[in-house]
Amino acid sequence: MFKKALGRTLPMMGLPVVVVGAKVQGKVNFCTIAWATMIDDEPPKMAVVMGKERRTKDGILENKTFSINLPDAGTVAAADHCGLVSGYHEDKSNVFDVFFGKTLTAPMARECPVNVELTLDEIIELEGTDIVIGEVEEVYVDEGRMTAGRPDMDKLQLLMYLSSGATYFTKGATVAEAFKVGKGFRPK
Repeated sequence: MFKKALGRTLPMMGLPVVVVGAKVQGKVNFCTIAWATMIDDEPPKMAVVMGKERRTKDGILENKTFSINLPDAGTVAAADHCGLVSGYHEDKSNVFDVFFGKTLTAPMARECPVNVELTLDEIIELEGTDIVIGEVEEVYVDEGRMTAGRPDMDKLQLLMYLSSGATYFTKGATVAEAFKVGKGFRPK
């Protein structure tokens, strides 16, 4: 199979959409980001990559806490809005119904089916972006989106972002079970 070289660019990827929440000078702010990942499991840590000038990052530095909220198809317009407008220029405190958990300073969006409450671990400064790393304090999931006590991806329908087409999508068909499908694989 012939492969076409595309040059020094980021590859087309499906990325999770997250809405990062923080309090800035006592006011709630949200920022939508598509560069987020889990980075450790003991203790559990997550990271988001943010531009240098983000109002939400100001709040993360101020309070040392933040939230990662996972939107679904029902919250796509609100999530997109939080990525389109700057907290420096627009008040985004009323975009979502806000609740707080253990930290009392990490605002979470009740409309998002999954919410992660974090304390700031560190910020790694890169040339054009910063990696914000947080330790997970608690994860909240809508009870109606669970099956047998566990989050159900079919019920969650979390948003993903396709980087090459600038489109949002949700989970498609399950392809295989992780850590099982490869057990019977034999190389050529």
